[in-house]
Amino acid sequence: HTVSSLSKGISRRNFGLVSTTSGIMSSAEASKASPIAEKAMTSSEPKPLIIAVVGYTGGVGACLLSAMEKIGLKKPYALVRSSTMQIDGEAKIPVNFADLGERLLEAAKSQNGIPIIADVTASADVQNEYKNWLSKGISVATANKGIFAGEESKYNELLASVVYPAKLLHETTVGAGLPILGTISALKSSSHSIVKVEGVLSGTLAYVLGAVAGGKMTLSEAVKNAKELGYTEPDPRMDLNGMDVARKAVILARLSGLTGIELEKMDIESLVPKALEQCSVDDFMKGLPAYDEEFAARVRVVEETPGSRLHYAAKVDVDKKLVSVGPMACDASHPFNNAGPDNLISITTNFYTRPLVVQGAGAGGDVTATGVLADILLCRQ
Repeated sequence: HTVSSLSKGISRRNFGLVSTTSGIMSSAEASKASPIAEKAMTSSEPKPLIIAVVGYTGGVGACLLSAMEKIGLKKPYALVRSSTMQIDGEAKIPVNFADLGERLLEAAKSQNGIPIIADVTASADVQNEYKNWLSKGISVATANKGIFAGEESKYNELLASVVYPAKLLHETTVGAGLPILGTISALKSSSHSIVKVEGVLSGTLAYVLGAVAGGKMTLSEAVKNAKELGYTEPDPRMDLNGMDVARKAVILARLSGLTGIELEKMDIESLVPKALEQCSVDDFMKGLPAYDEEFAARVRVVEETPGSRLHYAAKVDVDKKLVSVGPMACDASHPFNNAGPDNLISITTNFYTRPLVVQGAGAGGDVTATGVLADILLCRQ
């Protein structure tokens, strides 16, 4: 089962068909048949979205504004950056998140609209405001994964703070715009029991592990290439330590129903040799070749079985209540062997014993922005 795309935010009012006991009639026929049907088919326009974009000057923020314009969505009511904010076209003023929330609520009330804050920053300060906004009925659509992978107590407090009709949506905290979290939520709500979730969640590590497969490159050569191609952080250890994958694993685990999952207690295997953890980036790059043969031997052991590959992945085993992150040996039939440079999530449930797979680009400004935009549109439902 492969999910290649998931349409979000589509209103049923777009479809001019009414189901009857005898079949389906057109909207014109329905309106002739019943004044009630006519009223339903000519319902008012959807409520306007009163949106504040926090982080609009960043890469994802710029892509979000472009995507909103492309689909004809009204310009954001407020634009917020680290130090200033501009509300309703007025002059820029210092950021005040409490005032931002109040102004959004006032505008939503006067326009009969839906107040939404889109957070495309990585700021903990912004996330500290979520509970206040949500408790007042302001929806939050965010790409900021911090609090969702942070302390479980704070995560639970955040969920408890949501007051109807507000929504808290964070699809893009795992896999950018890929429909991963929404798929897991939909499966759970439709009576599936999540058994296992496995994910290749780092394009950088997918590239590195793909490059060393079959002895094509050494580990140090693969990391050097990835760095030169711009696939890594300025310090490649930020990718190789697996912490970003681990944060995404925490989010997947909690959404799948596991409790008691904390980042500090997880089994995370870093690809950074202990002796090179604290040195400069230059010294790390110079020292890494000394570990090439050790890693190559590990790859060869896995590949002794025809078709098997080593991937860097997250594994959430719901039955065993275990979450692990690190190199994973996968036999020829495993979906990861078809991932290439993509992110890929494999979801096994009591009904999908052959896993459902979601695959595609898991990073990039445009795909992340469109994922946030899809969450924004969901606030209308």
